[in-house]
Amino acid sequence: HCISQWGYDFRPAYLQIARLRDLQPEAAILALTASATPKVAADIMQHLRFREPNLKQMSFARANLSYVVRRTEDKREHLLRIVNNVPGSGIVYVRTREKTETVAKFLQENGIEADSYHGGMGYLTRSLKQENWIGGKTRVIVATNAFGMGIDKADVRFVIHYDICDSLEAYYQEAGRAGRDGRPAYAVMLLSGDDPSRVANRLRLEFPPVDTIRTIYEGLFNYLQVAIGEGKHRAFAFNIHEFAARMKLFPPTVVNALKILQQNGYLILTDETDNPPRIRFIVQRDDLYRMRVTRRELDHILTVLLRQYTGLFSDFVPIDEQELAQLSGYTVNHIHELLRQLWQLHVIRYIPGNRSPMLILSEERLPGADVRISPESYKRRQEVAQERIDAVFRYAENETECRSLVIQNYFGEQTDLPCGRCDICRERRKHTEPQSSAARRDEIRRQIAERLAAGPLDLKTLAGGIRYEIDALLGEVAAMTAEGKIIEEKSGKLRINR
Repeated sequence: HCISQWGYDFRPAYLQIARLRDLQPEAAILALTASATPKVAADIMQHLRFREPNLKQMSFARANLSYVVRRTEDKREHLLRIVNNVPGSGIVYVRTREKTETVAKFLQENGIEADSYHGGMGYLTRSLKQENWIGGKTRVIVATNAFGMGIDKADVRFVIHYDICDSLEAYYQEAGRAGRDGRPAYAVMLLSGDDPSRVANRLRLEFPPVDTIRTIYEGLFNYLQVAIGEGKHRAFAFNIHEFAARMKLFPPTVVNALKILQQNGYLILTDETDNPPRIRFIVQRDDLYRMRVTRRELDHILTVLLRQYTGLFSDFVPIDEQELAQLSGYTVNHIHELLRQLWQLHVIRYIPGNRSPMLILSEERLPGADVRISPESYKRRQEVAQERIDAVFRYAENETECRSLVIQNYFGEQTDLPCGRCDICRERRKHTEPQSSAARRDEIRRQIAERLAAGPLDLKTLAGGIRYEIDALLGEVAAMTAEGKIIEEKSGKLRINR
């Protein structure tokens, strides 16, 4: 849902997706997202030019997931207690790359098979760490939010948020990586007394004053030695820490200022990761054709590039030099040499592959006073960021309402059925009249039979409408199956044995 203006406008080109309707007016369009509030869903439908609202939404309830918030001034001690008491594998989400390593080391020192993961690691390193965790060699992975996309490990028993998330959308998605096998699992958020002030400071850093952004803009071009009116489409390996030191600014202030400049179309800042080589043609097609005729030694590589990649005349396109070598019959070193020749002849802009963050200038340098920061990319995003973090703290500081209900209502699901498993529901049961074990068992069985009377159900759907905790439900399902009162079909669904 990068298409939505409600805080996801860091991919401005996504707002042009609806132009596909002009090209293919009869094509059906399906928009999919794992988590969207009613406001975001409405915004997506508007930007995709739906003729009328059309929303299909599954329940946000997770029948086997217990949501827990723990207040503590010693997060490390509490983390260790959870990891020691809950068997199985887990994920610990932290805010910074540095903290992934310090927290993982702490767990290792206490006998836990743990490892760290963040986006600044090389591709092969990340892949190996991920494979070790999925394969069970590593029990706990301590990670930033870079970990999770495409991860589908079924037997994760706990997800612990050591630091506060930026939004309930992010929390729901990250917590939801626990218990995908349908068995009981825990989503735990650790909350300390200084978390609100830390988050408030983080938000202040995320939105530097506009005057500071303009100062950083001018300082950036001076640092890169690019004059006014020049620099469009140039690319630089960029050391953020060196630049911040020269500007005498806090590095996060610089990073966030550059993000806002990126959202306004002035530049592109890549992550510090394995950046593939990129090229972009800077000549017209007719000029390129003439060059292929007059410079026969370059014709073959140009032909391969044009056949293999699209969009080369409009944007920087990642290329695979190994693949180009195989397709052309050249060596990789010869490919490098040919690309450098095309660069020197001003046919292409060529950005060699590297491990540094890359800064790509989208426009020529402007006078600082002419740099415009749109309200949508600053003030409105600032308001949205505050609204979203406020929702996280309402969830975390709530002591009366079922946590699953808080999440479901946030996403527009109208229900008043508590989960029976979160810390709030468990605490509430302690203060209500205790039910005898026999009466409790009979009530659970009655509800199971009532739910299955209408037809077979899978365990997840069955549990969704039963107010008792998942452990008790699973126990009675197992007992009723052993007694022959219910049958598990080959499909995995349960039905009454009539």
